[in-house]
Order: sequence, then C-alpha cells, then structure tokens
Amino acid sequence: METGNVCRTNLSTLLEDGEFVVTSEVGLPRGSDAGIVSETVAKVKDFCDAVNVPDNPMGNPSMSSTVGAHFVHQAGAEPILQMCTRDRNRIAIQSELFAAYALGIRNVLFISGDHSRHGMEKQAKCVYDINSVQALSLARSLMSGFDALGEELEGTPCFFLGSTFNPYEEPVEAHIIRTEEKLAAGAKFFQTQGVFEVPPLSGFLSRVQHLNLSVIAGVIPLQSPEMARFMNDFVPGIVVPSEMIKRLDDAAEGLEEDEEELLRATMPVGIEIALETIEEIRSIDAVRGVHIMGVGWAECVEEIVRRAGLYPRPK
Repeated sequence: METGNVCRTNLSTLLEDGEFVVTSEVGLPRGSDAGIVSETVAKVKDFCDAVNVPDNPMGNPSMSSTVGAHFVHQAGAEPILQMCTRDRNRIAIQSELFAAYALGIRNVLFISGDHSRHGMEKQAKCVYDINSVQALSLARSLMSGFDALGEELEGTPCFFLGSTFNPYEEPVEAHIIRTEEKLAAGAKFFQTQGVFEVPPLSGFLSRVQHLNLSVIAGVIPLQSPEMARFMNDFVPGIVVPSEMIKRLDDAAEGLEEDEEELLRATMPVGIEIALETIEEIRSIDAVRGVHIMGVGWAECVEEIVRRAGLYPRPK
C-alpha cells in the first residue's frame, strides 16, 4: 500500500509496529536458471519477513538483482532489492527503479558495493557515478514524481528505502557522519554486514542513539573453519574472531578429510555460534531485527529461526 509518497510494505509495517523482524537472502545464480531462486525462496519464506536479493556481491556477475527480486516476489516472498552504485550510473539507477516498481518491488536497499578487485572480474571498471547517499536522494526525488533533471515522470514509483553500515569501520566518527547522511537522504532502515563480535555494534549504536535508527543486524552462520578464514581474508568488513574459528577447528579435529563428514561436525557449531550471536544482539535496544545470511546454506534459516524463538513470524 502507498500513502502519498510513503510506501508501506510488510517490512516497514513490522518495524513501525515494533516487531523484531527477520530477513534472509537468496543467492542469485551465476547463470540464467531462475529455478534456483524459487527453490531457495521456498526454504526460507515461512521463516522470515522479507528476502534480500544481492546485487553482484564482491563484484562477481550473477543474475540481475531486479529480475531476481521479481522472481522472489513471484515465489511468494517480499523482496528487498539491493542496488549497487558500483555498476550503474545515475541513468541506469533511474531506469532500474522504474522497472522495479512496475514489477511490484517496494523495498530497495542501496549500497556502494565492494570494489571489483575483490571479485573474479578484477579488470572490470567500477562506475561509482554517484554514491549510495546520492542514490537514496535520487530515489526520493523519483518518489516525488520527478526525475534527476526535474522532469515530471509518467508514473510515480514509491519505495521503502534502506541502506547499510559497518560497525567495524574506522574511523568511527566518519562512519557516523556517513550514516547520518544516509538517514537524511531517505534511508528508513539499515542492515549491517555480518556481526560476529557484538560489542563494536553496541558501541556504534550507542553513539548514534539520537538518530533512532531501525537496524537489522547481519548474522552469517559459519559452515566450517575454512569459510571463516576465507571471509577474514577476502570479504571486506568481516571479522571472525579467532576463538570462533578454534571452536570450528576443534569440532573437526581427528576426522578424516572427507568434506561431508567434516561439515556434519562443524555446521552444528556454526549454528550454535549464530544462535549465541542473535541472543546477544537481541539485548541491544536499538537493534530491530536480524538478517540471517545462509551463504550457500538456506536450510539453516529454519533451524536458527525456530531455535531462537523467532517462529512463527507475524502475519
């Protein structure tokens, strides 16, 4: 439902009502198999309130996030379309937003995106015509019925806009200013990168308490010690503490190098760590929900949500 230029979605309604929300995500295929999207949605849709659709994470090409969000919508879940300014100029951003609204997509989350040097296409040129703050302002302009040049639109889109912040980023003062700018530009909710050490998140939120942010904290269930080390080495903004990696190592100790056997031993530990993290996160008043990123492991969402006491989800 849209009221004026304020868009009400399931996500926005739950946040407004003070519910502790749960979001998840679907990994889009590096190809054209739309069935992968619907299969993943079927595993998570009953255990979350909305589903993120990533936009070429780490600069690795995958199915268009706008098209992916459309398939999520068709599969019966509410999508959160991620839109990355790394790969689009202001013309393309406007075009994608027009298309997204026409396809029934109402939640849009803007990110600047990891530089392409972090992904497989290291020679790809990043666009960065505008940043995520400017993209939020542009989307808000479209929601008033006018494009970037002030020309009246043929149909006015309406979105529930969001963005991200990283509580581990230094210097903290600069990141606080950036968060304030995103809020002023139109962001109504914020998701974080995966949280493993909760005190930095709590400390950051205590410093922005005056902003009254709606924060959905990211949680990434760890499948193995190798996954944890990979994220520390190659995923910007992720910090997995050494003691968590040791717990995963200990679970695999003495086992033969059979991948399935190792995962059967380490994945339950990853779920326990995720549950402990969620419990600690829920003690922070400013956190309004969790974003469970089951990277290549959508099945974990149901178990985590049930065991965390977050099921059933409000309708």
